[in-house]
Order: sequence, then C-alpha cells, then structure tokens
Amino acid sequence: MPEREHFTNFRCLVFGTGFALMGAAFGAQVSGWNHWVSIGIGYGIGIALMIVATVLITQSVLSKKASSSAPQSPGAMPGIPTLSGLLGQNPTVEFNSKQHFALAYYSPVTAEVEKNIKIVAQRDFPNDKEAFYARFIGIGIVVYQCDITWFLIFGSQIQALVELNSHGRTVPISDLLKHYDKAVKDYPATYTKYPFEEWLDFMKSRFLITVYPSQMVEISWGGKDFLKYLAHAGRDINGKKN
Repeated sequence: MPEREHFTNFRCLVFGTGFALMGAAFGAQVSGWNHWVSIGIGYGIGIALMIVATVLITQSVLSKKASSSAPQSPGAMPGIPTLSGLLGQNPTVEFNSKQHFALAYYSPVTAEVEKNIKIVAQRDFPNDKEAFYARFIGIGIVVYQCDITWFLIFGSQIQALVELNSHGRTVPISDLLKHYDKAVKDYPATYTKYPFEEWLDFMKSRFLITVYPSQMVEISWGGKDFLKYLAHAGRDINGKKN
C-alpha cells in the first residue's frame, strides 16, 4: 500500500528503540537513586527518539501530499499528444530491437555518446530519466528522417506539397503534373529517366502524401510535419533545385 512507504525501516527502528528504552528504564534492575537516574535518562532518550520518528513520518506524509498536488518539477518532462492518440488509433510498433542491436555498427564513439546521455539524464531529469530518453530518441529519429527527406527531395516535389497543403483537401493526381512537367522542362537531364510515377512514388515512400484508389491525392500528416520542420529549421525551399 502507498501509505506504508512513510514507515521505512529506519523510521520504525527509531520509534521502536525509543519505546524499548522507555520500557527498559522502568524495568531497570537497580536500586536507590541510581534507579531513578536510570529511569530519567532512559525515559528521556526514549521519548526523544519517539518524537524524532514521529516528525520524520509526518514530514514524509506531508511531502508526499505536496508532491502529488504540486505542478511538475523542472526534472519532469511534460507530455506531448501523440499522433495515434489524436487520431484515436492504437500505436503500431514494428521495430525489432534485438535484430537492430545485433546488426548495428558499434564504435567507441557510440559508447561515449551513451555515457554522456546518461550523465545529462541524471543531471537534468533525475525524476524521469525514461521520459528524457524517449523524448531524446523521438526527436532524433524524426529530425533524422526529415533530414534524409530534405536531402533527397526535389524542389518540384516540395512545391507540390506546398500546393496540396494550401488546398487542405484531396485533389486529382493530374493536378500535380504541372509541377512535374515544369521540372522536366527546366532540368531535362535529371528527368530523362525519372517518370512521373517514380516522382510520385518517392513522396509516397517518404509518407508525405496519401494516394487513394480513386486517383485522388492529399498531403499526409507526415507531409504537413515535414513542411513544419522545414520552417522550423529555416530551410530555403525556393533554393532547392530540380
């Protein structure tokens, strides 16, 4: 039970020792004035220990109530709504950590990063290190994927995403042809062996758009998030060629 955590072994030991000393003082096998001195000393120390234990237990109870009602401390990580939660869906987790660790590349740099991350977690978020690790990894994975997309994407595809985002609805796939056709005209060497289907499939593979069987298309949550990342990182979308 949660209430028992206030009665730790140390607090109970202090209280019990005080009570035992009081009992031993009254039962001391001495006579004369020594008897009363023993009683006085034992009784005094015993009652003092019991008071100390009572104070410790009371402080524990009060601090527990205060921490449960107070706002989160600087060492706690505030929560951020998940996409699956906003959509009312169960999260899909297909990551195989055992396989990943078995095939991953290891180096002394990796070990140093692990060590430093643990130091930062203990220093900045001692009350919720697990949340810090999850937030750190979550931010890193998303930014990494956005960086990869930014490195590979063509300017014509970014312009298509911007237009889809401005519509806020599904449009025919044929509406995106104007961005592709302009790129073919401006960069013929690049698009000689890069048909429209592959141009579109890249955005699908990077989860930037959603294509429906009706041949309608709209920007996806991933696409919206990618555009927000570009704005946050200060990427020059107009300077992206092809």
